[in-house]
Amino acid sequence: MSYYSLWIDKEHAYVYKFSADGVEETKLETHGNKDHSQANTDKFYHEVAGKLTNAKELMIMGPGVAKDQFKHHCENHHHQNLAKAIVGVKAMEAHPTKAMMLEKANEFFKSYHSWTKNY
Repeated sequence: MSYYSLWIDKEHAYVYKFSADGVEETKLETHGNKDHSQANTDKFYHEVAGKLTNAKELMIMGPGVAKDQFKHHCENHHHQNLAKAIVGVKAMEAHPTKAMMLEKANEFFKSYHSWTKNY
């Protein structure tokens, strides 16, 4: 079974898919659009959600409020299956390295799977 982690802020999203084959990374950006209006934010969140349609388990992390806003977006904008897949939301500093994001995700899922016996 594959599971996903997402690091997100208002301008960037890093999607990591963990599977038996390894880790696959997808990076999404708002393409330099500094307009953080609700319409543009929703458009960005829809794009991110589109990369997570196969997620059975999703951990969201990031600085600020984008991680919580994305979770609420999934719950309220026709991404109900994705909303059900969210198993954790964690604060993480801005501008982490890939290694830091993967370490945080691995720590979370190791603990999560040991508690849920899904590992």
